[in-house]
Order: sequence, then C-alpha cells, then structure tokens
Amino acid sequence: MADVHVQISSGPRPQPTTRLFPEGAATQLPFDIVHTLLDYTTIIDLVNFCSTCRALRAHLKNESIWRRACVPYGLRNLTYFGGQSAYTIYTQLLHPYAALVGLWASDSPFYGKVLEFRLCTGNEDEQGGIIGEAWTFPTRSPPDTPTPPSYTRVLKLSFDDDGGGDEGPLESLHSGPSSTATPRVASVRVFCDSLTPPLRHRTSLVRLSATSLGKFLQLHRKKVNLPDFPPHISPWYDRNRGLPRIPEVPEITIHHREIIKIYPAARLPAVYIAPTAVTKPGAISIRCPRPPAECVCQSRLVTALPYDNLDERPPRYYPLRNLILPGTDPDSAEWTVHDLDGIWYGSYGPNGTECIYLAHNDEHDTIEATKITGDLNVPRGCVSWIAHLPFGHQRAMAQGYWTSVRADGVEARRLLMGHGTIAGNGFTDMAIVELMAGVISADQIDIFWAELHEFRTYRRYKGRPQSA
Repeated sequence: MADVHVQISSGPRPQPTTRLFPEGAATQLPFDIVHTLLDYTTIIDLVNFCSTCRALRAHLKNESIWRRACVPYGLRNLTYFGGQSAYTIYTQLLHPYAALVGLWASDSPFYGKVLEFRLCTGNEDEQGGIIGEAWTFPTRSPPDTPTPPSYTRVLKLSFDDDGGGDEGPLESLHSGPSSTATPRVASVRVFCDSLTPPLRHRTSLVRLSATSLGKFLQLHRKKVNLPDFPPHISPWYDRNRGLPRIPEVPEITIHHREIIKIYPAARLPAVYIAPTAVTKPGAISIRCPRPPAECVCQSRLVTALPYDNLDERPPRYYPLRNLILPGTDPDSAEWTVHDLDGIWYGSYGPNGTECIYLAHNDEHDTIEATKITGDLNVPRGCVSWIAHLPFGHQRAMAQGYWTSVRADGVEARRLLMGHGTIAGNGFTDMAIVELMAGVISADQIDIFWAELHEFRTYRRYKGRPQSA
C-alpha cells in the first residue's frame, strides 16, 4: 500500500466571507435598478458606486441619469444650452456653481450691495445658464414710499461661445464618462448690458478663503471702524449655504496699517484695510480684468466713494438668508415679533431706499434691524434700530405719543419702543436715539425717529416679481 502524505498548514484558517451581492452580481444590475438608486442616494454616491468597475461605469454614459440629476435644480428642459449633453450641463455648470443661486451681500465699504443669482433655462434668443443681477435702489425716495429693488444684470455663467479670450476648464466631477472629444465647458462672463452684446466680456468668479481683514476710514486725527461684515454672530449670514465647488484662492494678507500713518493729510479721508479681531468666513468675488474706465460692470457692483480708497480688491460676497415670510395680521392673537423676521427695504430720507434684515432675539424679546446696504452716514453691517414690545405700564403712554405725532391719523396695530443709530458723514459722531415703531400691517412698519422728528416706512421684501 502506498504511503499517504497529509500536509498541515500552520497558517490561519480562512474565514467565510459575507457578500452583499454574489460575486459579479452588482455588475449585472439592470439599468433601471441603477436609475432607481437615484431615489435613495445622491448623484455623487451613484457616480462613486459606478466607478468601481468598467461594467458599472458604462451606466454613466446614459444621458437619462444626468437628465434626472438636473431635475432637483428645476432644470428639465435642456434645449437652450448650446447643444451640450446633460452630463456636461450637470458636471460643468450645476455641480460646481449651483450653490450660487440665491442672494449674496457685499462688504463694499459704506454702501454694500446685494447680488442675486438665478438659473435661466434659456429661450430662442439666449442660451441658458446662471445669471447674476445686482439689486439697485433709487438714491432718493420719499420717507413714506420706499422703492423695491430693480435688478441689473451683471454676470452670466453659461456655455456661450461669444466674447473673446481663451476658455479654461472648470471644476467637474472627477469620475465621469470619458470622451475622445473635448467638450465645451461652462465659462463665466460679465454682461455689462444685455441689450448690447459687443460690451460682453470675460471675467472671473473666484472663491476666497477666510480673512481677518476689516475696513476703516482714516480722518485727519481720527480713525473710524466700519462694522465687521459679517460680524462673529450675524442672523443674516446663511450658514447652511455652501460656496461654489471651485478651488479656493487665498485672500491677500497685505494691509495698510503702516501706510496710512504716512498718507498725505491733504488726501484724507481715506478707506483702508487692516486686521480685526473678527475672522470673516470664505466668500466669492468677481474679478474683472478690464479697468473701470472700460467696463461699466464695476460701477454696477460698487458705488463710488467720495474718499480715497486704498483697498483695490473687488468686494467679497457672503450668502444672505433669503427669508421671505408670508407675514401675520398684527391684529391676530397669533402675532409675535418673530413674524417680522426676514428681508425688508426702507426709506432713509436723502440716502434713498436701503435693504435691512430683521431678526428677533428670543432672550430679550426684541427685533433687530441690520443694514445689508448702507450709506455714508450709517454703513452696511451696522444695526439700524432695535425695538421691543412696551411693558404693561408703557402701552397707554406709547399709544398716546403715537397719536400725538401721527398727523395723518394712521393707526399702528402693534407698537414697539426702541432706539436707533444715527451718525454724521463718514460714520462720525454716532448717536443712539429713541424711536417708536408701529406695525401698520403684516408687511409694513412705520418708524418715528424722535431726534429727526420724522416717520420712515419699511416694507417686507416679497421676492422677485414674476416678470423680473
């Protein structure tokens, strides 16, 4: 009988493996199942899943996946995007830049600015894309008639091939279907005048890092601190919105703290930048390559100052909460100061209409109005006024005072007492003065500034008109 030799291994015994799918089963998923996965996961997770092998990767070449990925952005009709595929529209426009859609507040000194981005699906006359428009208010308005913003077009992100200059590739998803052809990619362009295409030219939209730099006004023997924008805690700053998915550019660290000390006195006042104790979060900025004399887009984004400005950087823009509440009848027992939260616009006399953000404070049961846009007296970022409901013993006195100063007989449904900020030119001689706020309706507040002995009207911003 032959000998039998048995070899016993001294290594660890193999353990059984549990698989989610039998080996190779995931690669055999029908396309309709892969399509259904979009109901339960994000397009990013689906791309990562399908990038694990060649068989699954083939599914990413199907346009229906990318068309479906565009739907959550409100984009169902892709007809007017220059013949681009749904994959290109999503990866080159929506994925990197959809975070732009909404409102942005500028840190431009004193005046500020509101910039609104919206998705445009295009039409027979114009290709689709993301359009940026600056809010514009009249420089003068009657105290009782603030004017809602008009919308001036300043920027467009699209696949348009007019303009000039070389295109550069934009950020895209790292793992998508490959192609031997080089697709056209989304490009940022500034529309100085939508009715005169020859003025259209290339520009850059950049994502900037956080910074501690703030703005100051140097007078002959005095320094004025402009409000940090945004401050450390700000109800108008939208922390839930992200920035565009593009590479971050470091903000400059050069400042003028030493230069301003030797700046010619004859050229003062002058605006300059220097570090503050408040770190401002990341932001976006628009960098136009043309000098201001050759491009009107910069004047649409920045209001000219009557002072020298040592800060040559374009403004930084921060996400602004687009809170639009329906409002509650102030006669209702359900009404509270919370119902006043959101974006309002009000009359500031000779300075025209300005945008403010109202936010309640639960701890003190107050409503606080922060300027999103400002003027040379009280700049953007400053608290314009704070008001609270009168205490029990104050109500009769407040009602009598309102009746005595309101000559036209307009009744306030709710009365609030508080104080506001006034100042001289250049935010000098700032003073806190008493005021009374009357809630006239769900969407109107009239404020009597005691120091000015004048009423000013504020109205709730209700969103863009359908035709705008």
